[in-house]
Amino acid sequence: MNTIFQFVLKHGYSMLFAAAFAHQVGVPLPGPLFLLAAGALSASGKLGLARSLGLAIVACVLADWLWYEAGRCRGDRVLHFIHRLTRDPEFHDRRAKKIFARYGLALLIIAKFVPGLDAVTPPLAGTSRTGRVRFFAFDVLGASLYSGVYSALGYVFSDDLDRAAVYASKVGAIVAGVGAGALFIYLVCKLVVHRHFASDLHRGRAILQVGNATMKKQIASVLSNEWLSMIYFPALWAVIYLSCSAHGRSPWGD
Repeated sequence: MNTIFQFVLKHGYSMLFAAAFAHQVGVPLPGPLFLLAAGALSASGKLGLARSLGLAIVACVLADWLWYEAGRCRGDRVLHFIHRLTRDPEFHDRRAKKIFARYGLALLIIAKFVPGLDAVTPPLAGTSRTGRVRFFAFDVLGASLYSGVYSALGYVFSDDLDRAAVYASKVGAIVAGVGAGALFIYLVCKLVVHRHFASDLHRGRAILQVGNATMKKQIASVLSNEWLSMIYFPALWAVIYLSCSAHGRSPWGD
């Protein structure tokens, strides 16, 4: 931690940008520790907090954009390239696709806190042909959360960066757990709303069917009454005519 602190202190913003970019591209550098160092240096006034956060966010989004475009152009071959060193690349490809299909772009918000997931989410967004505007919106949100959390830890624990590093190692699991819980609640709420909508739609169809049946009965009743009237009134006039004729009178009063 002290070595990283000295690197950032010596090279400033350029080191922070390069480390954040390299970490997101896939170079095995401890990106969160560089953000901790930047937060600590911001607390001492040697770096500007807003500028540090801005550069870190830009670096993360730029690296993710490269992976997004690679996934958009090369498809599944990018995932296979990422998982090439695993024992079963095909299995990891299928699992990554399944996770992304379940949670979608919302994964970009918490992906950077989960090792492995941060590498596959941007290319998966490209493979699924997600629009660039939507991708950038979610990725900027995720990069801001990621950079802000680790920089804030370094800022608060600037006098004890080793302790901050210990907390940083737990942040990923905590944020990922909270994010997964939030996503689960969102999906449950969405499912409940969908079921309520389906139930209301079914109820509406049932009411419509009952209404149609009632209307048909009323139309049939009206038509039946009309037919009865057509039969009843001529018969009534025939009785009146015969009665008047029997008494030598005219039914029209003449």
